[in-house]
Amino acid sequence: MIFQIYKKRRNKMNGLNEKEVLKSREQHGSNKLPEPKLKKWYEFAKEALSEKITLILIAIAALQLVLGIMGVMDLSDPIMILVVLGIVTAIAIKTGLGVQKSAAELRAKTSLRYCDVIRDGKVQTINKDDLVVGDIVCIGMGQEIFADGYIIEGKVSVNNAAINGETKECLKTPVEGYKHVKTTSTDAYTNQNSLFAGTTVMSGEGKMIVTDVGINTVNGDTLVKMQTLESPKTALDIALDNLSDFISKWGTIAAVVTFIVLTISGILQVGFGAYFDGGILNIIQKIAQNFSIALTIIVAAVPEGLPLIVKLVTKQNVKTMERFNILAKNPNKIPELAYVDIICTDKTGTLTTGVMTPKKIIDMFGNDINKNSEVWGDIEKNICLNNSAKFDSENNITGGNSIDRAILSLVSSEKYAEIQTEYPIKSRQAFNSEYKYSAYTTQNGVTYYKGAPEKLIKHCNLNTEDKDNLNNDIKSMTKNSMRCIALTKSNEDLKESELPDDMTFLGIIGVVDPVREEVPQAVKMAHEAGIQVIEITGDCIETAVAVAKECGIYKDGDVALTNDEFEKMSDEEVKNIIPSLRVISRCSPNTKLRLVTLAQEIGKSVAMTGDGVNDSPALKRADVGFGMQSGSDVAKEASDIILTDDNFASIVKGIELGRTFMHNIMMFLEFQLPINISLLILSVIYPMLATGALLASVQILIVNIIMDSLNSLSFGGEPPKEEYMTEKPIKKGSGLFIRGAKKRITISTVAFVVLYAIITFTPIANMFATETEAITARFALLCFMAVFNGFNIRTEHINLFEGISKNKLFSIIAAGIVVMTFFLCNIAQNLIKVTALDLKQWIVVILLSFIVIPIDIVRKLCVKSKKQN
Repeated sequence: MIFQIYKKRRNKMNGLNEKEVLKSREQHGSNKLPEPKLKKWYEFAKEALSEKITLILIAIAALQLVLGIMGVMDLSDPIMILVVLGIVTAIAIKTGLGVQKSAAELRAKTSLRYCDVIRDGKVQTINKDDLVVGDIVCIGMGQEIFADGYIIEGKVSVNNAAINGETKECLKTPVEGYKHVKTTSTDAYTNQNSLFAGTTVMSGEGKMIVTDVGINTVNGDTLVKMQTLESPKTALDIALDNLSDFISKWGTIAAVVTFIVLTISGILQVGFGAYFDGGILNIIQKIAQNFSIALTIIVAAVPEGLPLIVKLVTKQNVKTMERFNILAKNPNKIPELAYVDIICTDKTGTLTTGVMTPKKIIDMFGNDINKNSEVWGDIEKNICLNNSAKFDSENNITGGNSIDRAILSLVSSEKYAEIQTEYPIKSRQAFNSEYKYSAYTTQNGVTYYKGAPEKLIKHCNLNTEDKDNLNNDIKSMTKNSMRCIALTKSNEDLKESELPDDMTFLGIIGVVDPVREEVPQAVKMAHEAGIQVIEITGDCIETAVAVAKECGIYKDGDVALTNDEFEKMSDEEVKNIIPSLRVISRCSPNTKLRLVTLAQEIGKSVAMTGDGVNDSPALKRADVGFGMQSGSDVAKEASDIILTDDNFASIVKGIELGRTFMHNIMMFLEFQLPINISLLILSVIYPMLATGALLASVQILIVNIIMDSLNSLSFGGEPPKEEYMTEKPIKKGSGLFIRGAKKRITISTVAFVVLYAIITFTPIANMFATETEAITARFALLCFMAVFNGFNIRTEHINLFEGISKNKLFSIIAAGIVVMTFFLCNIAQNLIKVTALDLKQWIVVILLSFIVIPIDIVRKLCVKSKKQN
């Protein structure tokens, strides 16, 4: 195919034309990988019906159904249990389909990648899915290879770790005789010229020709599997599972004890002979009644809504974050944001706008250089040749980093094209964060260098006095927030990673990158939230500190270090200064990784930003890795969250939303656990003090599943509150219950049990003459206590209606539960074994349930008083 396309062409580097692209796609397929198989509705139904609590309910319903058919029990109970199970399954299907759809949309957004190809002789930027066999693709440092092929120009080092686990880089160079006319074998990742989809360019640049796309690539099957792998459970998932298992275990123990006690109690009350008298059906009925009560206790104990609330809140937070330019590539990391107490942030493009502008060019004497200066011709050549940015077909500057684009703006597109044509490449060294310079040798043997002044100036043929004066001029520029780039040249050929000692100094370019307007306020918010901000930058120390001061990160007395100073310190010395560390300049990827590791060792939770190819280890190591939309494919792949606006303020907003996530989870736990625990306690005690069950199974199900599911929606929709960003971060290892949640749950549970005891065992119980009225009162009391306690939970302020208009769903659901309770008790009472109450009875139930509000107000006043003291 490739041979046939290119063999008759004079200019083989023009790439495919439009007709050839269409023909290639028709013959060899698309580069788009098959979408992961989505679950059908019935698969979610099967999962829901396979849950442990659901199987218990099915067992209860089946037992009661058999007894009903035998004539020893009413059939309405099992029928209603099955109806409730149907509703629960429908909710699970709808939630599952919704979460799956959100995950698919998120996957589509995070997998949206672009690459530069040459078609019709022009460089075009296309979606990676649009690549076809025969395309010529421009590749460079930090880019992922999106299809199989082989290199035809340039030189690149490739990391194959994403595919085969090997971290050793492989050098790829063209092979004579394979250029455009035939492919080489692709049986090993280390072949000299073979490139494979899923691997990454770590350094260098060049062009490759595509030989296989999509599922037909060597790693096609592996890449499909990688995008379908399910994420492991998070610490929050595990903690909630453990909580659910703990309560379920004690619920099961209580159920078994209750069954034994009820059976023995029944025998002792009437005698052994009388208990087993009356025939087999009578005995089955008695045992089945005790067994149903025991199973009801299990139903009452299990917090069925926990998995649902996590899924719903996660889904809502992912969508909310997108509105604030935050793409949660790994949604499981959203809760981790609540724990972050150190943000390590890049400067360029994150604290600053990233739109760099050349402000000043000086010579060795500190004088300004302009286009009339004698040295300007060499400076132009250095700018045009030694640059990863370029002019596109419409004369716009594209590619490269922000500094390369800024420097290239000093020349015209015509001059750029002229120099590129007149001075073809002989050898080249791409910028490396370790050596801090890039170099380009022309065919006539002149090598142009561009990089950090402290790396290049000492190798120039200047005397000591001139070097000192030049360094003073550079310091003056950096103190004015300018980033300085040195330009030099040599008449020697390039020696990789080695600088000659007689270079000619050409000039210093100072570029400015203004601080984003919103960053100082965002830094202030972070500090108020107990979060330390550390600026990590490739700039020199003077520029780094100047920008840090402007942002509010650094003040007198704080610690600012160069990369060399940091590396010379022992681990213990670094750990000691971390609390006061604010700036690291000329920061290398290894320093980033070491900083994260040592901060974690002293119990800190670290968020790290990164955009470079070598930032991936630090991003992966961090508790939360923030990638930049403008960053390398490698950095984005290693990150948990991508900032689509590259803005520091978005990091702080993400932390605010992460804290909101955890607060919303805690609200639901504080809402549901008092219900579950009080029901567990009362369901065990009641049958021992009275006859029958506290509530029917179907009534517990309505409260525990349907009403709780609705409330999970209302708490999941609670917006961020200002006070969340005045709290300290959650400490690592602090457990599931945070910020006094255990005390609040305990107080609510005690209140629920006491109020239940009042309506059940005090003279107030005499107001409800029949057993049906009594069980109706207990059911309604539980529903109303839950509603009123919901108002307590959603705010720590005395004013329970504060900010309620921001979550209209809460008010709608609370009103809906009240209406549902009245409907079930007055209209649909036969369905759930309740009856209508008169006005006096309703007033007693509502007033008793309302008491949970003043009880919690007293608690809030005590907490407030304690804080003031």
